[in-house]
Amino acid sequence: MCRRSGGSVYGTLISILFIFKVSAPVQAQALPESVTALIEQLAEQGSDAEELIRYYEGLSHNPLNLNAASRAQLEETGLLTLFQVESLLAWRERYGAVRSAAELALVEGFSSEESARLRPFFFFGEPSAVRRTTQTYTVRLRKKWKQEGFSLTTKGLYESDLFSAGAVVDNDPKERFPDFVSLTTRYKGLYAGDFTARFGQGLVLWKAFNLSVFGTPSGMSRRGGGLQPYHSTDEANFFRGSGYVCEKGRISVSALVSYNALDARVVGDSCYTSIVTGGLHVTETERAKRHALHEFVAAANANLTLGRWRLGVTGAAYRYDKRNARRVLDYNRLQQYDGWWGNLGFDWYGSLGNLRLFGEAAIDAHGAPAALAGILWSPSFGFETSLLVRCYSPAYIATHAGAWSSAGNVSNQLGAVYALQAVLGRWTLRFNADYAWYPWYRYRMDAGTSGFKARFQLIRTFSGGAEGECQLAWSSRLKGRLRLTLPFASDWQVSLRADANRGGAAGYADLRWTPSRRWDVSARATLWQTADWDSRICFYERGVPQSFPVENYAGKGIGAYLVVKYAPTRNVELWIKIQQGYCAYFMRIFIPG
Repeated sequence: MCRRSGGSVYGTLISILFIFKVSAPVQAQALPESVTALIEQLAEQGSDAEELIRYYEGLSHNPLNLNAASRAQLEETGLLTLFQVESLLAWRERYGAVRSAAELALVEGFSSEESARLRPFFFFGEPSAVRRTTQTYTVRLRKKWKQEGFSLTTKGLYESDLFSAGAVVDNDPKERFPDFVSLTTRYKGLYAGDFTARFGQGLVLWKAFNLSVFGTPSGMSRRGGGLQPYHSTDEANFFRGSGYVCEKGRISVSALVSYNALDARVVGDSCYTSIVTGGLHVTETERAKRHALHEFVAAANANLTLGRWRLGVTGAAYRYDKRNARRVLDYNRLQQYDGWWGNLGFDWYGSLGNLRLFGEAAIDAHGAPAALAGILWSPSFGFETSLLVRCYSPAYIATHAGAWSSAGNVSNQLGAVYALQAVLGRWTLRFNADYAWYPWYRYRMDAGTSGFKARFQLIRTFSGGAEGECQLAWSSRLKGRLRLTLPFASDWQVSLRADANRGGAAGYADLRWTPSRRWDVSARATLWQTADWDSRICFYERGVPQSFPVENYAGKGIGAYLVVKYAPTRNVELWIKIQQGYCAYFMRIFIPG
């Protein structure tokens, strides 16, 4: 049995995407291995990676100008190490703009292989180049085998320097159409509709995708992006209202007001007992919970930039329109509040030579504290390491926090996270470890429990683009991975991978053929056998654009798929994906404007 990431196997999916842009289109690219590893970790934790995938797919079609991007923009991509960012900025200051991939390979920390890896996500434009205007429209229809109704998702987005507008309509099978509608607009620094907010290190407010998963050392620090338009189909992880961002000199100020409807179980007319974030409204019980609760949020953030240091203050106040009637038990006794609540935090991020220092300290409405602090050191391209220490009070309540955490919320833990990356010639070694102690009771656990997880990864690159990987990881159980990528005959590439844990194993063989810009064909066969859902193994798979194919393999089975992209002209792409019980079609049309 194969359990899919959406809990079902789809019968038909039709997608149409139109993109209008002022320059020639770039070729769609597969996501980097470092990004797909994060996506798989999020899937294992039950988190939604749609926004993360959408960000990198969007970056591949609207690459960042390598010669105009700021330090913060380069770091935010997560594709460059701290040393690479500083090395590139120093090159630009001394020699001017980087004009080609060959010239980028001359910058310390960038080899020809690194230049090829980054090419899909960056371009070599003029330093004063303005942002390109794009329009994107997507329609997807999905139908499940032997089930009434269909799923519909449609998205539209227009982006330019001064103005952007977007819309999302989503409807699951058997739901009353339209089940979810999201609208967003931005004019200069003014936002209206649906948006996300990321401030500081996330102790007070981080309403966006959460990346408390193992990655590179430089990815451990948060880089708050302020307010951003919302384009996901997740019906719970956004603000709805208005916001404003103002930047003058060294000072940046952001403010927002939100009044959003939430799904909740309501008792009587004035009490709620639980908040639901699944987004399904099929049964009568689920429909009764739809938009049964409303939340008001007001928040503000101010940043001061002093040279290479950024200091910030974030405050948030919020309340529900119904009283809290949750059952009080040992594990949630300290997480109960009613009426108005809020948080206030102070954050910092700066550099001292090859060091990055970052952190945040916050308190909630009753004075319960939370704090984290980290250090990142990257003396050369061959070595990078970071350490993050956190101390969250058992009574700290921050409904919209998203700081690094090994639990479901930012409270009740003392811990540390360590990450290391070393590059020795063609060898790359990565090590991550996270220890947490929970002083207060947890769900179905006593007080004084602890948790530990770690990952050891060794990657070897060979001439010609071949790459091998060996990985051991420990969370609740030991996991292992072997991966080998072999390009041959200039147009072909074979990827072999096997993952195993104490509950089972899964593996695949993947063949890709890219003879020209017109054709991109890949096929994969997968074999798996695991004891239960808890021992499932997640694989990120290739799919048509605008899809999010993270497959959870549990039980026993054999699967296969075929993905074909054909571009008859420079401005048209036709995609199809075929696998057992699943067929996806996609057409992309680029119209220069």
